Amino acid sequence: MPKKIKKQIKKSIPFFVIISLIMSSTAMGLFFNFDYHFHNFFNKSESSIISLPEAKAVDVASTTVEVQNAPPSITVDPAEVPASTSTSPVNIGDTLTITVTANDGESNSYYLLICSTDSVNVDQTGGENHSCGDVTFGSSTIAVSGAVATTTFTVSDPGAEIDDWYAFVCDNHATQAGCSNSSQGSSPGSGDDSSPFYINHAPDLASVSTTDDNKDPGNSSDHFVVTAVATDSDVMGGSDLLHLYVCGSLGWSVSTGCTNSQLCYGTSTSPNISCDFATGTPAADNDYEYYAYVKDQHDFAATGNHATSTYTVNNVAPEVSSVVINGGEDIVLNMKNMDEYLATTSSTSISDNNGCSDIVSATSTIYWSSVSGEHNCTADDNNCYTIASTYCTLLAGSCTGGSDADLTYTCSTTLAYHAIPTDDATNSPYTATDWLAGITAFDDNGAYGTATSVSGVEVTTLTALEVTEIAIPYGTIKGGQNSGNYNATTTIINYGNCPLDTGIDVDDMDKDIPAGVIEAENQQFATSTFAYGSGTWSVEEASSTLQVDIVTVKPTSTTDVSDEVYWGIAIPSGKPSGTYTGMNTFTAILDDDNW
Repeated sequence: MPKKIKKQIKKSIPFFVIISLIMSSTAMGLFFNFDYHFHNFFNKSESSIISLPEAKAVDVASTTVEVQNAPPSITVDPAEVPASTSTSPVNIGDTLTITVTANDGESNSYYLLICSTDSVNVDQTGGENHSCGDVTFGSSTIAVSGAVATTTFTVSDPGAEIDDWYAFVCDNHATQAGCSNSSQGSSPGSGDDSSPFYINHAPDLASVSTTDDNKDPGNSSDHFVVTAVATDSDVMGGSDLLHLYVCGSLGWSVSTGCTNSQLCYGTSTSPNISCDFATGTPAADNDYEYYAYVKDQHDFAATGNHATSTYTVNNVAPEVSSVVINGGEDIVLNMKNMDEYLATTSSTSISDNNGCSDIVSATSTIYWSSVSGEHNCTADDNNCYTIASTYCTLLAGSCTGGSDADLTYTCSTTLAYHAIPTDDATNSPYTATDWLAGITAFDDNGAYGTATSVSGVEVTTLTALEVTEIAIPYGTIKGGQNSGNYNATTTIINYGNCPLDTGIDVDDMDKDIPAGVIEAENQQFATSTFAYGSGTWSVEEASSTLQVDIVTVKPTSTTDVSDEVYWGIAIPSGKPSGTYTGMNTFTAILDDDNW
């Protein structure tokens, strides 16, 4: 400081200020343990002296600080295991796992908390009650420092397709527990295993119906179509592909589909999902219930599973094939007044796609191939035999149940002796024809199917006759005389199915004495009355057969077709008196020029 200024200050300091300074210094000395000595302060002969403390070379000062617990720190970022993505979300109701690894400076154990917001409530008294500021998605069990902590929780947010998450690690310090800052994984918003997690919601199955119904069984070209109305609200990653399963019985698995019979399967991203199917055969005509199930592409079953509806299998007519007449054998008729010939018709294959048990009856026809109407002909014993259902029987064992479509019917009838012959008889007008059979099978709804035999059989020509009289009574005639205008009569009836002539074989008439013979040539006969000597035929000797052109056309009913042969005889002179007997034979011969 410049001396001028100091001098000025010295001159200007009042006395009382000096006194105040002295007193203040004394007080400060006392406070800091200074030793003050005042000697002759006001004695001008002696100056005042202040004694200072003795100086030290080394001194110390104590230090104090309070160190608080530090929260654990994340060493391996939290991550979803497995990662959820927009294309691989977590189904509501399924679980999501998140792991983390953290270290704690005091080697405290720690918990992992997954929160819906970046907010955590710390429990400083042990850490067991750490909680999220909003929604706690999940919290782990305690993990030692440096180990992996894992939490698995159920995803349950029904209103969102994504949820952000924040991971905190919080230790278990007894009095100063703490939580780390949040982490959303290694790449929040872009990494698959980082926040957020993606949520998949179940689709909804509203209804199902048969949109193309009423089909024939086994119709591979015209299918039933089933349509389900189903929706899915999720749009992240694109619309979900929905899967429709239509099951023939109750029971379905989201991983494997229908438990038992699967009718059809279809997929679609639209609200309407369809699939189609044809039934197998046989399938009874009926209404059938089915069960529809839907899931999305993430194997999440739809709410509304299962929905039910029905489809209707139409009744179809039976199909008849392989018709066989009379076992393929020609029909050999029995002559009139004998038991009629039993003929059969059968089908080795009557099939009904509704099942063989759907067939309830059959009818049949055995008919001449040229008859009007063929198998629909009008019954006539000459050319058409209709066989009622009571004479058609099901072959035992040919229908084994609901899974069998086929059966066999056999129908039987007898044929009259005068049925039209079709074999190769001489000059027959029927040789180019034959006999066929048809069978009609009926189901329980009145639908029917008909087929006829591909190959026919022949009805053979039957030549047969019957002579009404058991004897030719010439009466009583004297030796050397004849029967004159008297004629014994024989009536010949056609017992076959063709026009007839008759062959006549005249025998000698014998008497049981020597020379007691009237030779056969003494008998005459004709097809009209005559006087002996004018007969049409006589034989030259016994056992010589003559064909007599009688008029017996082919019968067309049971009414007799007949003609008469008239007889006369001469008795040679000298013949011993007595009764003579003989046997004349009548033979049926085809009258081939009288068809």
